[in-house]
Amino acid sequence: MILIKKFPAPSDLETLKKEAEEQGLSDKDGYAKLRNPLKTQVRNLLMQEQGHLCAYCMRRIPDIRILEEDVDLSDVYIEHWQARSAVGDTTENKGLDYRNMLAVCSGNEKAPEANGKHKRRFLTCDKKRENAPLKINPLDEETLETIYYLTDGTMKSTDVVIDEDINIRLNLNCDTDAVTLLKNRKAVLDMIQEDLANQEGDFQQNCIEQLHIWENEADPKTPYIGIAIWWLKKQIHLLNAD
Repeated sequence: MILIKKFPAPSDLETLKKEAEEQGLSDKDGYAKLRNPLKTQVRNLLMQEQGHLCAYCMRRIPDIRILEEDVDLSDVYIEHWQARSAVGDTTENKGLDYRNMLAVCSGNEKAPEANGKHKRRFLTCDKKRENAPLKINPLDEETLETIYYLTDGTMKSTDVVIDEDINIRLNLNCDTDAVTLLKNRKAVLDMIQEDLANQEGDFQQNCIEQLHIWENEADPKTPYIGIAIWWLKKQIHLLNAD
């Protein structure tokens, strides 16, 4: 997971939010008024600011696992970090608040095992979370700084609640042949370690230069980039402490 820096909200979305608030609509009813072409514009803007990566698992979006014939699924979803409420609120409409919106993948809906009574075991991201509150927030650097990784690609946190967000509410360590999140993260870690092993010169300076490149990578970003940024920061910190 990486820090997402929000773009300015589309003016038409802000107008729609204001109208929903003036009408006293609930988050659910207000969000129902977000239709195309504005909805597509919002979705594309979210993907652009995220480097076309899922806000939670860092998979590439649009999700290529979703095919044209999957009419009930979308290759990218608009997620609300603070879940929408069905209760009317004339002062806040979180469903149309651009600061509350993220772009996410299909949540592994296409996994062969994701069916029947065991389906939820294989779901990830917002499909697993549904409306459960989260402490981890891709817009809040402080919560992301608690994240670390194991050499096999497992994502963890020093914060107990955030660790539960990762493992239970978002299921980001789901490890099956259909999901492969750990395998994909490990591949990125192996790649950056191999690249640095083959570079000449000062190791610490090479890490600093690589970190600058990865943190400033343009859209589209490398999937699962978060583990590379974390590892580089860790190496720099350890070398500075020596």
